[in-house]
Amino acid sequence: MPNYSTSAEIDASPEAVWAVLSDVEHMPDWTSSMTSVSIIDGPNPPDVGTQVRIEQPKMPLAVWLIDEWDPPRHFAWISEAPGVTTQAEHLVERLPDGRSRVTLAITQTGGLAWLIGKLAMGRTRQYVDTELAGLRARMSS
Repeated sequence: MPNYSTSAEIDASPEAVWAVLSDVEHMPDWTSSMTSVSIIDGPNPPDVGTQVRIEQPKMPLAVWLIDEWDPPRHFAWISEAPGVTTQAEHLVERLPDGRSRVTLAITQTGGLAWLIGKLAMGRTRQYVDTELAGLRARMSS
């Protein structure tokens, strides 16, 4: 089961981080790993059941379904393709000093997960790292 996670501390409260991170349609404003994000079905602002279309450079267009939504702490979405299900998690934790630790994680399961992981995990890791770096930069500006 290919997976990857990365974390960073951010000099902002979890509520401030959540406000940026959970505004999914504006993710391309602060991360170059996404060129377009649009809610195509379900509640807006997002919640469990919201479907989101995401375009990323050099990746196929994907529809993601929000399957976990726990403001201001955590959300996850899943995308299914033949032979593989990908889950991306976004976790915001409060540090003792009031700042935040953000963890982004990708997990792939299914019969072809090993192959998709082998072919695309390098780019996937790069995009997850780019997303976290973009969020940190946005929160410090």
